[in-house]
Amino acid sequence: MGEIISWKGLTATERSRIRGLIFLSLYVVMVSMNFLQLGFVAIAPFGTRICYVMGLLGPIAVSSLLLGTKLGALMGFLSATTMCFHAWLEPLDIVEKCIVLSVPPAFIALYVVVGLLVAALYALSLRNDPAGMRRTIKLSLACVVPALLASLVFQGSVHVGSYDSTLTPADLGSPVIQAVLDIALMVVVTLATSKIAQLWYERRPFMSVRTIVRSNLLSVLAVVFITTLAACFVAITRADRNDAYRSMGEELSYVSHQCNEHWARTDELQANPELVSLSNATKASLAEDLSARSIVEGYTEKECSIAVVENGTILYSSSAAYPEGASVNTALGLNGSRFIESLAQSGDMLQTLHLNEEQQTELAYARAAHVRNSCYVLMEMPFSAVFDHRRETMAGATVVAIVLLGATYALGSRLLRKSVMGPIDRVNSSLGRIVEGDLDVVVSEVGSVEFSSLSAQINETVDALKRWIAEAEHRRDRELATAQEIQESALPKEFPNNDAFDLFASMVPAREVGGDFYDFFLVDEHTLGFLIADVSGKGIPAALFMMRAKNELNTCMQSGMELAEAIDQANKHLCEGNDTFTFVTVWAGMFDWESGVLDFVNAGHNEPLLHRNGSWEWIRESDGPLMGFADYATFASRSIELHTGDELVLFTDGVTEAMNESRKQYGEENLENLVKEHAGLSPAKLDAAIRADLATWAGNADQSDDITLLVLRVR
Repeated sequence: MGEIISWKGLTATERSRIRGLIFLSLYVVMVSMNFLQLGFVAIAPFGTRICYVMGLLGPIAVSSLLLGTKLGALMGFLSATTMCFHAWLEPLDIVEKCIVLSVPPAFIALYVVVGLLVAALYALSLRNDPAGMRRTIKLSLACVVPALLASLVFQGSVHVGSYDSTLTPADLGSPVIQAVLDIALMVVVTLATSKIAQLWYERRPFMSVRTIVRSNLLSVLAVVFITTLAACFVAITRADRNDAYRSMGEELSYVSHQCNEHWARTDELQANPELVSLSNATKASLAEDLSARSIVEGYTEKECSIAVVENGTILYSSSAAYPEGASVNTALGLNGSRFIESLAQSGDMLQTLHLNEEQQTELAYARAAHVRNSCYVLMEMPFSAVFDHRRETMAGATVVAIVLLGATYALGSRLLRKSVMGPIDRVNSSLGRIVEGDLDVVVSEVGSVEFSSLSAQINETVDALKRWIAEAEHRRDRELATAQEIQESALPKEFPNNDAFDLFASMVPAREVGGDFYDFFLVDEHTLGFLIADVSGKGIPAALFMMRAKNELNTCMQSGMELAEAIDQANKHLCEGNDTFTFVTVWAGMFDWESGVLDFVNAGHNEPLLHRNGSWEWIRESDGPLMGFADYATFASRSIELHTGDELVLFTDGVTEAMNESRKQYGEENLENLVKEHAGLSPAKLDAAIRADLATWAGNADQSDDITLLVLRVR
């Protein structure tokens, strides 16, 4: 129950300010509907079977659906109190006056209950967020009970006690038809509001500011439109009613004067002694000629009805609604005589009902004047006659309002595009270029203080960004230089001068420092240990891991263990504390120049090229796991026999993956062709030839990775 009472409707996620604006707009629409005579809407011409739709159920339903239980109940309270005030101040319909002012507290309570009830049913219907036809059916069913309740109370208010005794239950039409119409109104308004809200929330994340502002402008103009029409309607109604009041007053004065003159002549003739000798028929004919009947029967001004009433009896009448000789209470209800007396005393013009020529109940305005003694003249003007030009005037006012508000919308849209959206688009265009990396863009929107300030702030931000980038690049350059120093300092620069072999190695770092390294050392008096490696990643972390890997490999390979065992031991050490999962590829060998045997282990590294027996070939016999990745990995060694003149070329992937300007890699084929063309060169010269060919291949393309080579030649 608490969840239903605290339900905040479809706009629950909106800020309080937005919800407040929605409520205020609906309140303005509701007040305008009251003054446009849309609180109760007659759906048929005036007659005995008029059906009224309770128009204010619309804004109550919308408020409850969008804003929740509490604000829905508040809108119900405000709707009822506004209608009560309007019915008391300026009733535009006899039904409004009679129904609303019958029992005002009950009427207010009814609308509050409707707001609470429909909001609670909406909350239950929308639980678990149903979609499609299921949502439509649930929301439609939620409207049935509140609409039925409102219709029943509306129809029953006449039975409870009417403010005006001239209104009967028959004047409200069929209760079944009204209930159906009230339900239909609430269902249509509810489903339309739900659909609009769904589309708004679905599309709002993808809407431009231009679309959102135009939508809001259109909503504001719609509220202004209905408010303007309400103001025009009230102004036209008052003007027409004042004209009718003045016209009826003049006519009553004239008719009363004519009646008094006729009756005065009648009194004079009756007092004349010469009439005594006349026959009764002659006297009756003369009395008829001098009576006020001719004045009343000949009165047709503005479709008005006129009746002369004396002592509660209708003497003369121009309308079938007041049959001559009948009691005035028959035409005006039990208090008809008192009603005429009060009209004459107050001089007011009040609404009432009368029968037209088709014997249908019609709304009219009545005034009365006292003639003499207990004799009164009653005049009624039909509602259609009082406001005979209101429809045409309102149609013209509606057209003018549409034209003016349409022009306002067009002008507002143009001003929005020129003064707001144009600068925003240009600023966004500049920001797009800045995001793409063009930091030389200068924003110069100076059409307003806000855009001037925004332009200045963007330019200041870009300047600060440029300074930050320059500082960051400077720091990065220092870090890269440090990493390169670490990397280069770890590499041996002096190559052994040995009669058994010739060795040369080099490493050219890329701008992005990697982890390439090479190493060579004497294991004993006739064994050379050497390796080439590539650490994953770049920057200082890779350089530090390179130092660690180099030391581990150097230590383990010189410890006297077999090569495979040494690599296995180094791998276990590298896996310890390696939370970043950095790994290294290694090709390591031990060359015993006395026996000519080369033992080697390939731990995931590029296969080397070997020149022997006059040809070049790839050593692809062994490809083991990466080092530093898994401490349970095992490594196997292989052996080959080298002879005088044989040459071994080791390299990292920076050689074969070097790219040219077309993003094409150098590849193994080009490397193989190059070494074939330069067979017999010393290791240093072969290294230089390879690097020269790589430079030619790359052209103006940047070097993306370290390029490391190690060449061993047997003498």
